[in-house]
Amino acid sequence: MNTERSLRPDGNDFLKNIYFFHTMPEESLNKIAALCTERTYDTGDILFFEDMSGDSFFIILEGELEIWKRYGTADAVLLGVSSKGQPLGEMALIDERPRSATVRAKTPVRVYCIQASDFLSLLSTDNAMCLALLKAVTMMVRRSNEYHLQDLDKQNRELSRAYAELKALQDELLSRERLSVIGKFSSLILHDIRNPLSALKSRVQLLVKNRDDENYLESAVERINRDISRMESLAAEFLDYARGEIRLDMEIVAVDDLFARFSEAIAPRLEASGVTLHIESDMLRPVIMDQHRMLRVLINAAENACAAMPSGGDIHVSAQERGDSLVIRVRDTGRGMSREILDNIFKPFYSASSGGTGLGMLIIKSIMEAHKGAIEVDSVPGEGTTITLSLPLTH
Repeated sequence: MNTERSLRPDGNDFLKNIYFFHTMPEESLNKIAALCTERTYDTGDILFFEDMSGDSFFIILEGELEIWKRYGTADAVLLGVSSKGQPLGEMALIDERPRSATVRAKTPVRVYCIQASDFLSLLSTDNAMCLALLKAVTMMVRRSNEYHLQDLDKQNRELSRAYAELKALQDELLSRERLSVIGKFSSLILHDIRNPLSALKSRVQLLVKNRDDENYLESAVERINRDISRMESLAAEFLDYARGEIRLDMEIVAVDDLFARFSEAIAPRLEASGVTLHIESDMLRPVIMDQHRMLRVLINAAENACAAMPSGGDIHVSAQERGDSLVIRVRDTGRGMSREILDNIFKPFYSASSGGTGLGMLIIKSIMEAHKGAIEVDSVPGEGTTITLSLPLTH
């Protein structure tokens, strides 16, 4: 870097074109020109670093300077490039604060340099210069506001366009997801309803052939009702999931009555699985709930328990009042669940056993949440699973 004290003959005219000095009287401009030092920098030279003291002010005569934030770090940002006629570091002459950025020579440059101490001394003796400087700063602030608003408008337009694109992409993804769900629904319906339909068809055909056998008639009707109940259960699970929202029909329910209906509804499945049901209830006062939905919760939990006990076992169902909640526990002596299964039991269409919809536990959770209640599942592989249902007694 070389430094000279001389100012070119056209120096004053050059300074007049700088916004910082544009409105200054000729006399004041001559005084400023006398303070200018011409300097040259090579490509890559640093004029000043970020956070250095602002002790001078530069005006570019030739070449280009880069303005960097966090220069020399991994997250350095190039803010811009300044060229001929643009000032740098002018605010340091006024606010005496550290540099806000690093300035580096992009090309060989020539600049005028004014020392802050010399400039401030001059300001203290020239009121006209102070007034002109105030006007220049005001104009700079106005322009900065305009540029800022223009930049905000540009960013808003870009954000609006990006939002529209994301919205279109989201709609497309939702559409694809709905089609995927419809496909899964179709597959599950065909798989799960086809078997009871086939069995129902066979039973009707056999019933026609054995219509004179009263014992066979009674047994066949019972099996037909069981097949129909299974299809109704499947349809109910699909509808609950498809609606996405559980609508409750609240009523006053005696827990013993709920358990009696549950015992009757699950009896055929228990008999077919060789599972024994044990019910114990200490809940004497009635509870406000959707009895039909809570019956579905108990049936789903018991059917999962039966699936976990292919060789038979026991299901223990209990009810107790704990604080402001009714706590119902459904415990089985089945094979239990691994951590991986426990982490996925509430995901739609996830099933650890064949023949299930993969919606049973999800629907239990949805019904409990609709009641402002909660569900907890504890399981030990080889020992069994306990489902704890907490239902608030106050609504």
